[in-house]
Amino acid sequence: MILVKLPYWLGIAADALWAVALFWPTVFGLLLGRPDFHPETDVRMIMAIGGTLMTGWTCLLVWAVQEPIARRAVILLTAFPVVFGLFVVALVGVITGDSSGTWILLKTAVLFVLMVTSYTLAWRIHRQNTTAQTSRRETQ
Repeated sequence: MILVKLPYWLGIAADALWAVALFWPTVFGLLLGRPDFHPETDVRMIMAIGGTLMTGWTCLLVWAVQEPIARRAVILLTAFPVVFGLFVVALVGVITGDSSGTWILLKTAVLFVLMVTSYTLAWRIHRQNTTAQTSRRETQ
């Protein structure tokens, strides 16, 4: 069960960190290695929208980890399109010369693999439980 829940908790931690960073541009700049990051108001508003959505997704993962087998679809939706989308954004940044996104690229790649693995394991556990319940009913 640790392998099923670990990606949820990693996602919760990552989302919570980025939610804070999106609400506070100073933290965002530090995470990207740009301590002099001071966006204008319009960019700050866009960041706040992202921070709100990131906070919502963090809460969704907290809810899902309570019953990771039954709510396994949440980790799959977190892997794709969310984490995969962040991977693509970081990849575009790295390809266009922004090396500060390299660690984000690596983090999202690892998270994606862990989350898909978590979903697969949860699906197998669900299937085993369903098969066992069916067998018990047939023998009664």
